Amino acid sequence: MKNILVLFLSLASLVSCQEDNSVEPEANAYPQTWQLVKLTGQIPNYIKTGADLPWQETYVFQGDSTFTKTRQQGDQLLQASGTFSLRNFSDGQYATLTYAAANSIIGSCTTSILKETLVIKANDTLVSTWLACDGPGLEYKRVK
Repeated sequence: MKNILVLFLSLASLVSCQEDNSVEPEANAYPQTWQLVKLTGQIPNYIKTGADLPWQETYVFQGDSTFTKTRQQGDQLLQASGTFSLRNFSDGQYATLTYAAANSIIGSCTTSILKETLVIKANDTLVSTWLACDGPGLEYKRVK
């Protein structure tokens, strides 16, 4: 019985000492505007940039952890919004976007979940994780 108590206390101590990997956004770093600059496909060497992109797209992140995503494709303008959170993991920093409602511009592996994940690279680049499940590879650069 004493061994079980020691094991329980050890596990409780371990769990309570885990590091919080959430990242608090800097107040003066917002708003941030990110623009789509590169699209790659599942076909080798399929790369579109600039005016060759099939659509223009931006994310605008606000200091209150809200965002708006806008896509211009031909004459059609689509917009979606929600909240975001930033997290650090061993392989880098990620932004998780949670949309307020379903929208066709959500770039996600699971369409029934209103979430999108972006990798934040050190050189002011966001990369969509949608490519991992046969979506396009989308790369964004910070413009403001």
